[in-house]
Amino acid sequence: MHDSILIPVDLSTTNEHVLATARELASSDQTDLQLLHVIETLQDEEPGELAEHDFEVQSTIVYGERGPEVTRVAEEEDMDLIVLRSHRVDRDEPDANVGTVSHQIAVFAPCSVYLVRP
Repeated sequence: MHDSILIPVDLSTTNEHVLATARELASSDQTDLQLLHVIETLQDEEPGELAEHDFEVQSTIVYGERGPEVTRVAEEEDMDLIVLRSHRVDRDEPDANVGTVSHQIAVFAPCSVYLVRP
């Protein structure tokens, strides 16, 4: 039925239903399934805001798990500080917050970490 299927996905966990549907639509094990994730081009508003103040701004894209990749890049680039957005914390269930990406980075980073509240 279909020899090749393109499956655009985002970074959420809501892709499971889409992936299951694509498997059902595939004509055989020989069907070429291609996952596609589009990283939107950084607009002038983000790096531009920093560049307006004469900061040197570099953009980097890496592939892998977010927490380990952030700490790896921080170590390889010999960074002094990581600034990132934290997730909302559920004070009624503090154990549920352990294991978030921001928590992993804060624990394993080779440098100081500054978490900005949402």
